[in-house]
Amino acid sequence: MPRFRYRAADLQGNRVQGELSALNDIDLDLRLRRMGFMLIRARPARRRGLWVHGHASRRDLISFCFHMQQIARTNAPLLDGLKDLIDSTENSRFRELLALVADDLEGGKLLSEALAGHPEVFDRVFVALVRAAEKSDQMETVFSRLEARLKQQDELQAEFTRLLIYPSLAAVAVLVAAAVLLFYLTPKLALLVTSLNLPMPFTTRALVNVSELVRHHFVWLLALFAGGSLGLAVLLRRSQRLAMRRDEILLRLPALGTALKKHILARVTGLLSLLLQSGVGLLDALQACADSADNRAIQRKLLNAVQLIASGGGVGHSLGRQDLFPPLVLRMIHTGERNGALPEALDNVAWFFERDSRETITRSLKLLEPGMAALLGLLLALLLLSVFLPVYQIIGELPL
Repeated sequence: MPRFRYRAADLQGNRVQGELSALNDIDLDLRLRRMGFMLIRARPARRRGLWVHGHASRRDLISFCFHMQQIARTNAPLLDGLKDLIDSTENSRFRELLALVADDLEGGKLLSEALAGHPEVFDRVFVALVRAAEKSDQMETVFSRLEARLKQQDELQAEFTRLLIYPSLAAVAVLVAAAVLLFYLTPKLALLVTSLNLPMPFTTRALVNVSELVRHHFVWLLALFAGGSLGLAVLLRRSQRLAMRRDEILLRLPALGTALKKHILARVTGLLSLLLQSGVGLLDALQACADSADNRAIQRKLLNAVQLIASGGGVGHSLGRQDLFPPLVLRMIHTGERNGALPEALDNVAWFFERDSRETITRSLKLLEPGMAALLGLLLALLLLSVFLPVYQIIGELPL
């Protein structure tokens, strides 16, 4: 369906603009009227580039689940409740997406079918849970579980992001210090040493050469860096093998890789438990969780486990062959499988990984912060040594 860029006005006369999918101008006008806007002008939207902003954040999805939970609890008409949510949604792109969902509901589709038409926001796990809820008439329970799971993921993601803050700040500090030395101090230092006909130390000479290279070819170096980054992004987008290799390297990174793996496994096992508790079949649940892993290396191992289970293997044995879970976790899965309590066992596994992921992040921060501080100090010491050696040499040449 084509997208249009529009300009419209609400009932108070305030003008808004955005993008919306529609069949034509007439269909666009009807969709905007349902959202409480009057169309002023519209034109076809340009195709978006390589990086497309998402339609919804995790907070938007949490709000959506809470609202759907309240609709189910009060037995309110689904379409009316969804229109109320559209009116109160601040994210314009998510509001437009919900308007498309409402149109599909008016056309006779089920909620799961309407959500499945937007996989960039509602993934296979989300759609499978809603489909199971429709079959079992447990909309309130399923959306309550989804809301709780999304909140847990949001909290875990926030803690995981903390791991990257200090290294990022340290890297920025090093880059700023290096830029001041290369573009300001080093040229003046080189001019001073050359004018006095003094021999230049090796570290200072290397710093001067790097400074001249960067200053004289800055535009070309910047273009090379930008072109290389864009080319790498295109290759990662088109080459499954290269993207797989990148994800494998990420999991092997010290501290960060361990925390990332546990973070992903916590989300996967939690979603798998939620799917099984909601009545989704084991193979379909594992397939949906594999698609939501966000790491191709882990996704491949989960899909291998799906094939082993489909051929008659046990869940614990099939997962154990993938070298994903520690022995304690596999023992919990084996016990749950034998006792017919696999969803509860997976829920415990998810709790285990969430707790372990938090502990890993905390330990990593304690190790990473002094390590980055030492690295920053070493780099600054080398740069300052390159600057002050010629200064001391000049002072030594002065007559007393």
